[in-house]
Amino acid sequence: MRRTVLTTVATAATATAGLLVPLSGAAAAAPAAPASTAAPKAADFNGDGYGDVVLATPKATVNGVKKAGHVAVLYGTARGVEGGRKALISQASAKVPGSPEAGDQFGGAYDTGDLDGDGYTDLVVGVPGENDNAGLMTVLWGGRGGLNNGGLSTATPHQSLDLHYGQSVVVGDFDGDGKQQLATHSYYGAVSLSGDGFTRTWAPKQQRLALGGSDSFRVAERLDAGDYDGDGDDDLLASGIENIEGDELDGWFGHWAGGRDGMTFTDQPAALPPTRIGLKGSGDIDKDGYADVVVTDYDLAKGGGVGVYYGGPAGPGTGGRTVIDQDSPGVPGVDEGGDEFGASAAVGDVDGDGYADVAVGAPAEDVDGRVATGAVTLLKGSASGLTGAGAQALNQSTAGVPGAAEDDDRFGSAVRVQDTDGDGRAEVVVAAAGEDVFPGARWSDGSDWVLRGSSAGVTATYAYALSEKAFGLTYQNKGFGSVLGS
Repeated sequence: MRRTVLTTVATAATATAGLLVPLSGAAAAAPAAPASTAAPKAADFNGDGYGDVVLATPKATVNGVKKAGHVAVLYGTARGVEGGRKALISQASAKVPGSPEAGDQFGGAYDTGDLDGDGYTDLVVGVPGENDNAGLMTVLWGGRGGLNNGGLSTATPHQSLDLHYGQSVVVGDFDGDGKQQLATHSYYGAVSLSGDGFTRTWAPKQQRLALGGSDSFRVAERLDAGDYDGDGDDDLLASGIENIEGDELDGWFGHWAGGRDGMTFTDQPAALPPTRIGLKGSGDIDKDGYADVVVTDYDLAKGGGVGVYYGGPAGPGTGGRTVIDQDSPGVPGVDEGGDEFGASAAVGDVDGDGYADVAVGAPAEDVDGRVATGAVTLLKGSASGLTGAGAQALNQSTAGVPGAAEDDDRFGSAVRVQDTDGDGRAEVVVAAAGEDVFPGARWSDGSDWVLRGSSAGVTATYAYALSEKAFGLTYQNKGFGSVLGS
């Protein structure tokens, strides 16, 4: 096995957490195909060459309707998103399908991609509470002016069976024909995959992907996609609960390999650890041409861990693994109980060296005597995989980061990696779901930060922070910008 476990974790924790699953077999040979990019998926809604940022608030009040939800869009510029154009989009916006209803949770999840093939990135928004929790997805079409071109909604084809459709959404090219497709899941055991050929007025037919586990009632909770076997087709991963009717609610993993002839399912791949919500993202961390998958478990050991399971010709995880926690060499901080290191994570090339890095949130980290103020750590990618060497940790006490470390801010409750200024070095977007903004707020107004990428990694120089105040909103305790993806 060519990967190295960078830290030793207690055997007792391994038995329950499922992150350190032994791998067998020889190391994968390097592929003949060229290395894939380490950059995150482009999210350029207006086609100006700069990445745009989406901050979703599914609990937002819209026109007096509670938990209707909205998304805030920050358009990138040569200077990043600070000072750039902003937009607030909900079901009350012109040309957006539907209308705000209590509990719709527009923005419960999102992903981006060019579904109609016009060269502009589109935004796919999950609305898991729509239609009495049946759920739907809304595609907002990109164009020269951004996301002001209307949208198209698509619902589950099994409405009598499914619940919370759109709870997690993923865009990918699963048949390798150059046209993107849309995958989602509903809470009661269904994963749906669309066909090709979205237009602004038509959504292709969906197929239902079986989850296996005939003797159990499985539930999907997370989805992700990447070309883990290097064949040119995206593959789909799902994680969730092995048996919702069981006593332990153990995790499971499913893998569908993409291809022109359809999706090939592998139940509980031996190279991947069973997990419920630990599936966090994918990218080419070692720049070998195979996508790698990041799996976290913040109950592992004392404070949590991050595992990278490397892609190879035989699929995700077959290229070995690396596991890192806060006691690993080079990683700032100390592995302490309850830190929740890995509660969030995102993948992208922050320092512009061609290797994808991993930004890791630890929202329960104590800082300067403050409880659960939170922190974010950047772990670097390299030819040998994820490493603690050169790791950086930032929090609200770091010089240059706006704000102050306060109890229960939960800085790092969500993270996303996105290049917003076109320099090839991605920014790290950080949510703090517990940040107080208005007087009298209890603990969850919510705010977001954009920390710039540089050749040295993430930096607090020119860091930008904003809350709902930037959009003239005055609601309290709704967790503004708390959702940064699926």
